Amino acid sequence: MDIFDEEWLAAATTALGGLPEVDGATAVIDYVVAGSPSGKATIGVTLENGRVTAMQTGKSTDPDLVISLKYDAAVKVLTGELSSDAGFMNGALKVEGAHERWMLDLRPTRVAAIEALAEVMANTTT
Repeated sequence: MDIFDEEWLAAATTALGGLPEVDGATAVIDYVVAGSPSGKATIGVTLENGRVTAMQTGKSTDPDLVISLKYDAAVKVLTGELSSDAGFMNGALKVEGAHERWMLDLRPTRVAAIEALAEVMANTTT
């Protein structure tokens, strides 16, 4: 499967369905990836207490956060080669919106999500 296509999105949604509950880790997040093989990709993710309740291509109606990054950085984050914290600190990943919520409240969910996506990414063409 190709990264960010419908098959990938379905596999990622399934993989993320079992994330542990984290009280207060609630947000609507748009991930905007520039330079993917199919062009600019936007993935909207809805989290409720650390659990992914919705995931779709395209912009969300009213996101709390917009995370922007280039394709190569997105692949490194999704494969665990680059932590999202390090990406933020080195400027590879830009956060618009509730910075503190993303950095602190959502950190356990971000870490768990990368672990949950390991098998999906192992079967993904990047």
